[in-house]
Amino acid sequence: MMGLQSRSPKTVVSCYDLLDLAVTGGIEDYTEGIYEGDINRAYKGAQRAQGNYLLDEVRCCKGSYILDIGCGNGTLLELVRERGAAGIGITISQAQVNRCKSKGLEVYLMNYKDIPAKWDNQFDGIIANGSIEHFVQPQDVIAGRQDEIYRRLFEVCCSILNPSSESSRFATTTIHFNRKSDPQDVLKSPFSFPRDSDQFHYSLLNKAFGGYYPVVGQLERCAEDIFELEKEVDGTIDYQLTSEHWLKQFRKAVFINPAFTARLIGKIIKRPYHTSAMIACLSGPQSWAWQFRTDNAPTKLLRQTWRCSD
Repeated sequence: MMGLQSRSPKTVVSCYDLLDLAVTGGIEDYTEGIYEGDINRAYKGAQRAQGNYLLDEVRCCKGSYILDIGCGNGTLLELVRERGAAGIGITISQAQVNRCKSKGLEVYLMNYKDIPAKWDNQFDGIIANGSIEHFVQPQDVIAGRQDEIYRRLFEVCCSILNPSSESSRFATTTIHFNRKSDPQDVLKSPFSFPRDSDQFHYSLLNKAFGGYYPVVGQLERCAEDIFELEKEVDGTIDYQLTSEHWLKQFRKAVFINPAFTARLIGKIIKRPYHTSAMIACLSGPQSWAWQFRTDNAPTKLLRQTWRCSD
């Protein structure tokens, strides 16, 4: 097996190391919640609603076997366990592996590209909750590899689903471009562009989080003859509400949580450039929240449910 670092972009691995700080600030989930139009719904309640939505989409019930690709800190796997089902997770973050194992969860330090052949035909459901955004980098787009990477993901996921299970599904939540960026611009300094331009924000987002988004319809095209798109839901407003909560929580933690502030200073000393980019995305120019704001938002969050083609 190829080394994890050689299979996972350095910026993405570093991103999750920095996001580990968020747990100290009271944030354990790194994707959108589901608010169902209730802007006053509690953050943790919205996160739980989103987790249960995804588990319902893959028909998770007692006895099911679920794989979580990019499992984060294990909150979805905890819901799997609550349902009397079995679940395993994979992540490229050692800190997340450690936290999940402390909860008694089965989680492996693994890139999805390295899923072993012994997992073929094993799972009743697969979930990729916000992880697909990291699988393609701007360099891949420039080299013409974006579709190939998405298609390989679908091939891997179809091969490990149980073909004898009528309930087998693959559920994804993925940010998509409404206004696609130029991958060459994304690789430049954000200060090469006017502040608040799309190029400025997309470049800053890439410096902090890595990755590159698909456009609407691209995943469906790449899944052709492998998966059929069974259901699609627009969750952009939910991600906007979640992102605004993160912004408030970050600012609150900086001012009233000494443990958070101490760890933040440590991250700045260890990774000054990357940490500064992430702070800017979350609290300065607020590039993360920017991408979901207004009726003309530059991105869209889609929840999609897939079933292997016959």
